[in-house]
Amino acid sequence: MSLFQTSLKTSSKPFSVAGRTPLQTSLLAGMACALSLALTAGPAMAETTPGMARVEVQGRMVEAPVRYDVHAACAGLAKQLQNALQTTWVRERRAEQIHVQLVMNDGAIGTVSTRSFSPSISRSVRKAVAALDCGTQAATGTQVYRFRVDFIDPFADTYDRAPQTAGAEPAYRIALGKD
Repeated sequence: MSLFQTSLKTSSKPFSVAGRTPLQTSLLAGMACALSLALTAGPAMAETTPGMARVEVQGRMVEAPVRYDVHAACAGLAKQLQNALQTTWVRERRAEQIHVQLVMNDGAIGTVSTRSFSPSISRSVRKAVAALDCGTQAATGTQVYRFRVDFIDPFADTYDRAPQTAGAEPAYRIALGKD
């Protein structure tokens, strides 16, 4: 016989959790939890609710393919960005590379997202791109464009040798004009 069984047979006192070992208390608590779960989960799982209303989540998800020909969709983009970001270049005075994603809905600029190391430059580029005037568009629907804006120091030795674009993503150079 085990200690638990002997103590139950020889004890004339009512059962008390305080007088038991931690192992006995844990076993008793585990059995109580299992019993309560079996009694409550069974009916809940068996119950069907045909009268429940259907839940619909509404939102906007852009599934348009990414395009890299933003210069065709927005003529004069380089000049508009140069003018809008000239003060940012004067204020920051450092080279930076900003990756931009632009979503156009029927020719109107919708969402603009940027990635860069500097939050202030990123914010300025986002504002400048959101304020672009691209005119009427040939393509209708949602268009997603990606491009890069490069802040380049025109007085650096590497300015004249720097490649314009190395990959599929077009880059637009923003530089302080040389006097």
